[in-house]
Amino acid sequence: MSLDLERSHNTKFKGLGVSPGVAIGTALRLDERNGKLLQSELKDATQIKTEIRRLHRAIDTAREQLLAIKERIERELGAEHSYILDAHILMLEDCRLIEEIERIIRSERVNAEWAVKTVTDRLLAVYASIKDDYLRERGSDIEDVAGRLIRVLSGERTANLSNLKNDVIIIADEIPPSYAAELDFSRVLAFATDVGGWTSHTAIIARSLGIPAVVGLHDISARINTGDTVVIDGTEGIVILDPSRATVRQYRARRARQRRQLSEVLKSQLPAITTDGQSFTLRANIELPSEIEAIDRFGAEGIGLFRSEFLFLNSLPDLPQEEEQFAFYRRLAEVTGEDGACIRTFDLGGDKAGLTDFEDEKNPALGLRAIRLSLKMENIFRTQLRAILRASAYGRLRIMLPLISSIAELRAAKKIVEEVKDELRREGTAFDEKIPVGVMIEVPSAVLSADLLAREADFFSIGTNDLIQYTLAVDRTNEQVAHLFQPLHPAILASLRMIAESARKAAIPVEVCGEMAANPIHAIVLMGFGLTCLSMTPASIPLIKNVIRAVSLQEVSKLADEIVMRFATSQEIEEFLFRELPRRFPHFFSNWMR
Repeated sequence: MSLDLERSHNTKFKGLGVSPGVAIGTALRLDERNGKLLQSELKDATQIKTEIRRLHRAIDTAREQLLAIKERIERELGAEHSYILDAHILMLEDCRLIEEIERIIRSERVNAEWAVKTVTDRLLAVYASIKDDYLRERGSDIEDVAGRLIRVLSGERTANLSNLKNDVIIIADEIPPSYAAELDFSRVLAFATDVGGWTSHTAIIARSLGIPAVVGLHDISARINTGDTVVIDGTEGIVILDPSRATVRQYRARRARQRRQLSEVLKSQLPAITTDGQSFTLRANIELPSEIEAIDRFGAEGIGLFRSEFLFLNSLPDLPQEEEQFAFYRRLAEVTGEDGACIRTFDLGGDKAGLTDFEDEKNPALGLRAIRLSLKMENIFRTQLRAILRASAYGRLRIMLPLISSIAELRAAKKIVEEVKDELRREGTAFDEKIPVGVMIEVPSAVLSADLLAREADFFSIGTNDLIQYTLAVDRTNEQVAHLFQPLHPAILASLRMIAESARKAAIPVEVCGEMAANPIHAIVLMGFGLTCLSMTPASIPLIKNVIRAVSLQEVSKLADEIVMRFATSQEIEEFLFRELPRRFPHFFSNWMR
């Protein structure tokens, strides 16, 4: 949304900062919208066979293109940056997907382009209705692969941006993942897009590359032209068009400070310890196995959240078999070693994931999903539990149950876990007899009964994204009410304190795996509440480590108490923190906020 409508110095646009840092440079506006797609009718069997051959040639070509892009990324940036293309290549190798496209060509007698669009549009509808932000935005993978395949089939050429002559800031409506991967990374300074969220691929690529990015700017691609001078502030989520000289000087100084801070942390590999000696644990949130490579680079202590849904969505319309899951979980166990990995059992709705014949729900966010679906469809749940338990013999795994709203659900789930353990014992199959089973706290009823849950759960993990949405009744993807998504709302802070206190009394571990953990200001509050384990996107770890090393636990605890006692609105709390943090902790915040 534009803050200033006049085209003048320092015209500001406010979006969502998804990759921290500052970039100053010349804009390059991209326009990669697909053109019109025409449907052609096939007259006879010969034309159908020809069209299917054409489809397979296009699939081979698209796959070769993606493999070449992946190889280039691995060569220039390292394997940890190429994982995004793995899912794309797998899609082009997915027999079920290809067979469905062939079926449409035969049954509806249509050209390959139209069949690709028909099949992928159906898959996109499934992804679009998923509640989880991260998983919903994985629909961009399907859209990207479909677009590439259609372009190959139609002979359409795209601009080659792999050899740019000058440094640029990319401005676009959106940046498809494989298209972004073809960019000349040595020349791309930042991204700014009309659409996208924290978990969009544009955001993930930017964070992986350490490039500032702002998304959700609505009309930025219509307001900024190629050649314009712009500032991108990925920390504050601000884009400045035609900055004044004073503004440029200010942001250059800020950029220099941020680069020094990041360099110091990455080089030193210093532990996350406060100035008064309190140690904190920083873990990684991941989805794909190739993301594991980023753990060592950014100094994560294991995996705090592995979203297992990708295994299920990547297998549609079938379900992932036990052996496939076991191999995946075993790798997680082996590569994370003593730090271990926390696997969240699948968090999907049956009507949206194609797992059941249930009718569509009017309000799926409050419907049959996550642990509710697992308990209803025990065969799927048991298969996943068998795979996790078997893999636990190879490392330190933990099981986390999503959307627990009552002690009855926890008991029902734990009963099934014990039954699966008995099966494995009878078979003589090894597993960790003491594997922890924890609860993801993300709904108000779990907060209010946290003391009861703590008696029977082995650990808590706070999913702040959903906890905020459910507690405040806010859909943060709805622009009309997104401003009400307030992590520092007094009700949220009271909930966090209640969860932490319940876990402390029961002597069980508690950690935070939502976005609050990756925000320096929010992290200060979490630390003050006694939450000493934070899990986040791997690239966010150096920034939060810097915060931890710049403050004392005693001071942040006093600050947290002061917030709770003195203020009644999130705005008051934010104003207080922005005023007090630079004064109390100048080593970090006076520079970071400037």
